[in-house]
Amino acid sequence: MSVRTTALAAIAASPLLLAASAAFASPDRLQGAWVSDAAQCDQVFVARQGRLTFKKQKGDVWSGFIVSGKHVRGVRSTCDLISSKQKGDVLSFLLSCKDAITFDTMSVSVRFKDDNTLVRFDPDFPEVETRYNRCNR
Repeated sequence: MSVRTTALAAIAASPLLLAASAAFASPDRLQGAWVSDAAQCDQVFVARQGRLTFKKQKGDVWSGFIVSGKHVRGVRSTCDLISSKQKGDVLSFLLSCKDAITFDTMSVSVRFKDDNTLVRFDPDFPEVETRYNRCNR
């Protein structure tokens, strides 16, 4: 799986980090574990030493990521926040992502439906979106 593909889930998390710098967003709002289907939280994450981490699994079947500080971690890749900006309710982030063999820089745009629902979309095609739900902290 390529960094770009694997990082898409991580990218969604990155906007969470960037939103921390936005006037209406606090770091608490962005941090945590996120999945595309809230019912999958127990299948994707496990609590270890008081923190959620990925469960051991076969293959890349989960669409989830963990945001911690300025770092976004997916199952196979990680991203670091380079910069962010806000325009209305849209947060855009520039991320530097890498996996075991490749790296890439990419931009991600998101908006919050509520404190526990994040929507990632492409500004050129806003009708195509992916929702992520926060898992219990």
